Amino acid sequence: MQSVSLNLDPGVLKTIKSRAMAANVPVAKILRDAVDLYLKEDEKRAAKLRVLECLKEKPFGGMSQWDKHHEERTGADACRR
Repeated sequence: MQSVSLNLDPGVLKTIKSRAMAANVPVAKILRDAVDLYLKEDEKRAAKLRVLECLKEKPFGGMSQWDKHHEERTGADACRR
């Protein structure tokens, strides 16, 4: 792995170091996990936007048709109870 220099607030660094000592893990692992989590949040956000865009398109007929499909689905669910 390549190394990277970071400038952290001394309080943040102290907190990270104390948690690393308590969990018996390297500080670098905590920082790597934090960066990975941050990147995954961006991926989740992008996936959510893709799903919403899909809902606006066919086969649902766009957002104007969504209420009709939702009402039909709700009625079908009510019949199964």
